Amino acid sequence: MSILPGAELGQRIGPMTSIMDMSRLLFAVGCFVFLSATKAAAGDWPDGCVVCENTQSPDERYGILVPSMDAWEKDESLEETNYLADLKAHQLMGKIRGADYFEHQNHRGLQVTWAPDSTWCIVEYDSRFGFDTISILELKGSGFVQTDIGKEIDKSLKAAIAKQSHDPESSGGDATPHFRIGADRKVRVGTVSTTDPKQLNEKGGYYALFHGTFDLRSKKWLMAEARPLTRNEYDRFGDLFGDLELDETTFATEEDKAKGFDDRMNEVYLAVRLVLPPARFAAVKKEQIEWLKKRDATTSIEEKCKLMEARIKVLQELLW
Repeated sequence: MSILPGAELGQRIGPMTSIMDMSRLLFAVGCFVFLSATKAAAGDWPDGCVVCENTQSPDERYGILVPSMDAWEKDESLEETNYLADLKAHQLMGKIRGADYFEHQNHRGLQVTWAPDSTWCIVEYDSRFGFDTISILELKGSGFVQTDIGKEIDKSLKAAIAKQSHDPESSGGDATPHFRIGADRKVRVGTVSTTDPKQLNEKGGYYALFHGTFDLRSKKWLMAEARPLTRNEYDRFGDLFGDLELDETTFATEEDKAKGFDDRMNEVYLAVRLVLPPARFAAVKKEQIEWLKKRDATTSIEEKCKLMEARIKVLQELLW
């Protein structure tokens, strides 16, 4: 076996080292290209997507991207691909789980309720008569955290309707929740539900009421309650969790206005009785009796209407 001279050994080692360095360089470049391509793909604006109407945040920075109708007609699977996007940065923040909507889809809807500071929102996907899924999207860096709250609402309403129908296999009813977002990062939810949304059943359906409070910080329900309702109770509740539009309602005369306000106040009062614990409602009842004395002592119909409008708003707040 021959031993190579030192110079020859150096000549051989030199090229080998260069090859190893070149391999490392090519590997590093390859990794950089791969990571860059991945990052670019994550931020690419998807073709055929549009910003869904009325989904933008108060600061107009964020919104929900959904497939356009034209894009969906070419690929129907796209309806399950909705994104939360940073509109100003033109950057996707992530895909929304459980999405099922494309632009102007029939018998379906997408409702978004943003917190005033634009840091989180409630995303509700609706079917023909009620919600399918409800989630909270909370912004985190360049992405978001998605938390489901619809399952608890649905489960509670199903249990209340099953109790009324005596059918443990009841599929529940349809519901369109209302939300009240607080500065304390809590969501208050109120809704009524029915198994007969089109009112086609002559015998009527089954009805239920849900109200609860979800704490975004702990990701827990602080309170979630549902109870059966009678048909009359369901009809009285109506849209009492929503905007009563008292200022926008017109009447032919002041007398008609007074009667209309009195009827609406009675509806809200009865709803409060259903929602509040007995001890709390007993205090409200006492307050109401004293308030009625003050109203009835007022001779001006206009003044009575002002008093009733203010009282209705106070009572409605108690529903939350």
